[in-house]
Amino acid sequence: MKETALTREINDAIAKAIDACENKNAQEAADLLKKEIDRVEKLNLYDDGNADYYDFNTLMEMVMFQSQHPEIQPVADIEEPLNRLYAMYGSVLLELGELDAAEEALAIAMDWNPMSADIAFEHAEVYKQKKDMEMFKKLSTDIFKICYKRREIAHCYRNLGYYFVEKQMWDEAVGCYLLSMTFAEAEGRFQAENELKYIYDETKGEASRPSLGAMRSYGEKYHFPIGPDAKIIETAMLYGKTMLANKKLQHASYFLDIAYKLTESKELKELLDGINKQLSNEMQ
Repeated sequence: MKETALTREINDAIAKAIDACENKNAQEAADLLKKEIDRVEKLNLYDDGNADYYDFNTLMEMVMFQSQHPEIQPVADIEEPLNRLYAMYGSVLLELGELDAAEEALAIAMDWNPMSADIAFEHAEVYKQKKDMEMFKKLSTDIFKICYKRREIAHCYRNLGYYFVEKQMWDEAVGCYLLSMTFAEAEGRFQAENELKYIYDETKGEASRPSLGAMRSYGEKYHFPIGPDAKIIETAMLYGKTMLANKKLQHASYFLDIAYKLTESKELKELLDGINKQLSNEMQ
């Protein structure tokens, strides 16, 4: 698809704002983004009532939305990166300490893309900075329903770990940070390890490592899941196998890879290896 002039202009504004942030000038970045938002809003895009318009970043986000909201029809995925525009503006405002304005911008970003865990984490961060721990916990727990990457699940558990540390519920915090480490990439593991060291120092080594059974009890009591969301795995599997049946191998590989990374199933790995070998042979 050919990039529209508007898409190019929004991407240029985002790129300039990123440069400003890298040069430690968050206020300049905020001004650039606000100017672009004001310009875009005057265009009154997608207010025609013909469809529900969203701006998903990935195919899996769109598929998750459709599977979770079958009542919303039709769903149109627009080209313009409006969720990125508002999300970055919200993140910059968060950095500047303008928490109410950041919350508003991030809420709009989530309206455009309700399936982005990264935007949802920034939105939860507003409440962490406001010291509203109950809302921070609620929002962090809600994010599990849209996590389809291991690092996202790890981030959810780190957020819950932080909540329990603030409440001085040390065993629950230890359990969440350990769960986080099973899903995290290197940076996430490092963050969790630092928090576990803090808990060890704070409790003089008395915080205990809860069993999986205890963690399941904590999950039931405080309303968070243990492990990936089963419906997301089911959705990725369903789409992957449907695409495979229709001989759309690239799409089959994409969806089944998501399911495999969440489950680490040996059977899925063998199926995926076979599809990827076939794709490789076709490209030669």
